[in-house]
Amino acid sequence: MTGLQGSRTEAFPAPKDPVAADAPQVPVLRGHFAARWNEWGAERQEGFLARLLSGDGGTLPLVEPSPDGRADHRAVTFLHVAPDAAAVILSANALVDHRNTAASEFERLGSSGLWALSYLMPANWECGYRITVHHGPGPAPWQAATMRRAIRMAADAGGPDPLNPVLGAGMNGGAMSVARLPGAPAAPWLAPASADPEATTPVMGGVLAGGTGNPASAGLAELQLVDSGNGRLRTVWVYSPPPGSATGPTPLLILHDGQVWAKHLNLKASLDAAVRDGVVPALHVAMVDSLDGGTRSEELSGPVGTVDFVADDLLPLLRRTLDVHADAAGTIVSGASYGGLASLWQVARHPELVGVALAQSPSLWRYDLAEPLARVADRVVLRLQAGIYEADIHATSVQLLADLVPLGTDISLQSVTGGHDWTWWNPWLIHGLADLLG
Repeated sequence: MTGLQGSRTEAFPAPKDPVAADAPQVPVLRGHFAARWNEWGAERQEGFLARLLSGDGGTLPLVEPSPDGRADHRAVTFLHVAPDAAAVILSANALVDHRNTAASEFERLGSSGLWALSYLMPANWECGYRITVHHGPGPAPWQAATMRRAIRMAADAGGPDPLNPVLGAGMNGGAMSVARLPGAPAAPWLAPASADPEATTPVMGGVLAGGTGNPASAGLAELQLVDSGNGRLRTVWVYSPPPGSATGPTPLLILHDGQVWAKHLNLKASLDAAVRDGVVPALHVAMVDSLDGGTRSEELSGPVGTVDFVADDLLPLLRRTLDVHADAAGTIVSGASYGGLASLWQVARHPELVGVALAQSPSLWRYDLAEPLARVADRVVLRLQAGIYEADIHATSVQLLADLVPLGTDISLQSVTGGHDWTWWNPWLIHGLADLLG
């Protein structure tokens, strides 16, 4: 037997407890917009506010050259109109520091009702964010809370930026605004997200929390099949390439957290456009539902569970019913966070079935996969993507790269200027496929 494949009783590395990473140090440009505002007369200020409220205020957030002249950075200014607010905070993914929430709080511009917050960020930053407003006396909830998660949840309790029409969606479809700076890779094929107006978006990508969503899954085949390992019924959405785009068997992608991709991120439309534009070749994609939050944490975060379902039940069915490559080299597995971890476990345990992993922000803090992957180093292709603002995940991805490169493993790491965030996982899935498939 090669590697860890085939045995549910074999000893695996011990799982580790979650790690509470510190927020990154982000340079706040205090007074950056206020200096300009204060130079304007009342007439110009009133005109600017009127344009903002009418939707004619230009593209927001404002993106301007770095004050210190650095070509690789930009001044990014978020604006919010709230005349009666006592405090306003920006919940930008991974940037809220529970020890210093003031760094994410807007500053009031006189009595105008306008609030501003400016950051100095790399020119290729990609971020999902929400704005939360506190009214009335006393400290804001994020100021009064003492526990890290409670602080971040309070900061994220508001909603999307009403001055920014570009929306994304989180784990359960809750709407978030999107800030994508001009230096980020272009993604003209990326379809608009379909947010669930009844859902909220927990911080840091969050957990599944119900919500029916606004399914963007029209045109996807929906499969219901039983997981032979536990008898649970699973849903899988299957994407087939546009008619006439495939001339023979295609690559097959197994994609975790399928309900997010199928219902909220409109992956079908993005793939149709990417195939049409020649960004990726025709391919089939199976999007695997991760069910509820508890099931996801239990079955997607380790070497068994969803990994066994893919190997034992899903993959044989797909190879019988779809015109796809039947070899490991033509089969890719991908996912984000726990889904990225499961992708690496898939190729570690079943390299004879799945030979390529595209792991986005893999939760390597939970398992050290250096030894399991070293055993199959000559048989698999590994592509890691991690955000520079998700400290522990990025650091453990760097370490895995260092461990496996000396073994001759076909592995690379793409560092993305973002946090633990669907905002960049969405386009970078296709960027990664383009790199793998050409």
